[in-house]
Amino acid sequence: MKDFEATLDPVGGRLITHDVRPPRHASYSSLDTYGHCPAQWAFGRLWRETPEWDDPLTVGSIAHATLELAVSTPSATDPAWLPLARRAIAMERERNLLPANRWKGDPIPAGVKAPNGSPATDEDWARLAANRLNGFRLTDVFDGDMLRPAAAEQRIDAEVWGIPMTGSVDYRDESGRVVDWKTGKLPELGSPKAKSHQNQLRVYKALLDTRGIQVADARDVYVEHRVHHMADLSDDAMEATGTLMRSRWDGMRRDADAGSYAMTPSYLCPWCPLARACPLASPARGDKARRAAARGIDPTDPRLHVADGRPAGDPLAGMLPDACGQGEDKEDDMDLLDMLDTAPKPKKATLPPPGPWTKGPDPWSTAEGREAAARWGMGDKPKREAKPDPSDDVDPWATPMPAKAALGSTDGGDAPWAVEPEAKPAPQAEAKPEAKAPTRRLVRGKAYDPSVLSEGAVNSAGYGFTRLTIMAAEAYAIGPDDPDATLLALIRAGWAASRAAWGANTPDVAGLAEGRPDAESLLRWLDSPLARDADEAIARLMPADGTPADRIGRAGRAAARALIAARDLIR
Repeated sequence: MKDFEATLDPVGGRLITHDVRPPRHASYSSLDTYGHCPAQWAFGRLWRETPEWDDPLTVGSIAHATLELAVSTPSATDPAWLPLARRAIAMERERNLLPANRWKGDPIPAGVKAPNGSPATDEDWARLAANRLNGFRLTDVFDGDMLRPAAAEQRIDAEVWGIPMTGSVDYRDESGRVVDWKTGKLPELGSPKAKSHQNQLRVYKALLDTRGIQVADARDVYVEHRVHHMADLSDDAMEATGTLMRSRWDGMRRDADAGSYAMTPSYLCPWCPLARACPLASPARGDKARRAAARGIDPTDPRLHVADGRPAGDPLAGMLPDACGQGEDKEDDMDLLDMLDTAPKPKKATLPPPGPWTKGPDPWSTAEGREAAARWGMGDKPKREAKPDPSDDVDPWATPMPAKAALGSTDGGDAPWAVEPEAKPAPQAEAKPEAKAPTRRLVRGKAYDPSVLSEGAVNSAGYGFTRLTIMAAEAYAIGPDDPDATLLALIRAGWAASRAAWGANTPDVAGLAEGRPDAESLLRWLDSPLARDADEAIARLMPADGTPADRIGRAGRAAARALIAARDLIR
């Protein structure tokens, strides 16, 4: 495996590495990959994924070689594909022994397991390729016309649009028609994938033009679907493709010189080697995409870092300041006070200690409240004598738990639905020291009251208390094997995303960095609208695949970028 060092910058949205040499020539596939995501192109030159069973690149290569053999005898319009696929593997193996092709290696990847657990053989791969071609007839290429081969797998190296290009034309007919074989899903006309395929055909036409070969038409033939899409070869279309290719070539060389590559999410993200580590990666949708994403580089690989030097596997890499909970403001330049007015920055990010909580006025007891109640027919009802709710005086956190007993037990433990018998007077026992009161009391306040009340009481109606309960449920859904660690990761990710965007306006939470957050400062933070917005952003951006730490880390980094984007609009 190639040695390298690379850094992901989640805020700048770039991959930083100086281990990619500027290319001397370009193929269409390299320019296409760069156009989708420069970081994917660059990292693909550093790290190769290990192929798995039914790998589309391996199967596609065998299918192309099989078609090359088939068109050499065009009179056999309905060939036996499996024998041809076997011959194709042997042909490719022999070709790859040539000095110019040794970099390709063996056409069959080593170490791949078949679904039954046994090593995948040449025969297995031949059958996979033949299955893609079964039912396809050579007369499907030109709507019933017989093929008249002029060339197959014709390699051309030439300068087009000022770019030193290399390409291999799959099939060229004596009629001047050009074919590019496609295996896999049939794209919708006008989709990004279909447009990419059309650009590829125009590149092939430009290469053939340098050899004086006239191209009458060019088409993508989707062999599994027996469908073809024609390319627009007009002067305007050719010029547009040339401009696009030249722009990508210039960008590719410029980025390689600078060692910095933009991370641009697209539908191809699951097939990128950075799929598991990139903070901007689009989620994988479908089993095939999830399997492809799982083959990406391990986010904890020591050769891959984030901008602050933490391993990429840290869910909070690049977001959580080292001095969290110590009152140090690491991001004064992003302080919201600086954006909205000219007030001096506070020296510390911590908020002053809150005063003792006092109950606010009842809004219905004011003149405006009574008037509003009367308008809604609520003011003329006779008053009923208030009766105390005995549950108001019960502290559920201070009530001892009953002894455990088997469900419906009749031998030693009461069933949970059994009525407790009337207590009988017990003999006077020796006085014992009074038990220590619990440090927290759960009380029922108002929804607009803070979650932390006076004398350590916790308001069960407070927003922060409710938010903590909901986050605990989310943690069980994301990481049921270790919900406590998952809950802590969610809290830390939300806090860090908010601090990245709003600086000192996001208060410190004592002990959060160490994994032991102070209860009062945590609930005060969760009471805040900034916490609400950060948690909502993380929930909306949570990917569906990966480990809990990986998912939360990617969602947290994406949420930080989203909050920063919102912040920048009101600077």
